[in-house]
Amino acid sequence: GSSNAIIYGFNVDLPPAVKRLAMRDKVTVRRYQVIYELLDDARHSMEALLAPEVVETEIGQLEIKGVFRTMRDAVIAGGQVTKGKVTAGLLARVMRGEEQIAEVTVASVQRQQQEAKEVFEGELCGLNLTTSKKLQLEIGDTLEFFTRELVKRTLQ
Repeated sequence: GSSNAIIYGFNVDLPPAVKRLAMRDKVTVRRYQVIYELLDDARHSMEALLAPEVVETEIGQLEIKGVFRTMRDAVIAGGQVTKGKVTAGLLARVMRGEEQIAEVTVASVQRQQQEAKEVFEGELCGLNLTTSKKLQLEIGDTLEFFTRELVKRTLQ
């Protein structure tokens, strides 16, 4: 199999015997005449091994005032935005007291029976939430809306 090893050479020739062994064992050999190029290349190879960092950004909160329909993979509910705002496409943690009971996605938001782009603090709205498993929302539950993105990490 492949070893995932890399040999870095600086200002060196590659003897034929080493070249044959490297090919046999599928080892990558990289040779450089400029040290900065070697260092940059090594850094990029190492950065590729770093797992991306997960960054979550809080967007808003809502208190559930009514639960209208519960399906296997969706819930239609209404509530009041208590902080920030809510928009379609956001993720939400479903909090019951201090405990997170589920994570859902906001499929759509309605204000006064009209599809709304965003609904702000103090306003009432209807929410169509998609769930990974059946969720029994209750009046008084809190939704914490957020975005999640993967950020590529670098070596400083």
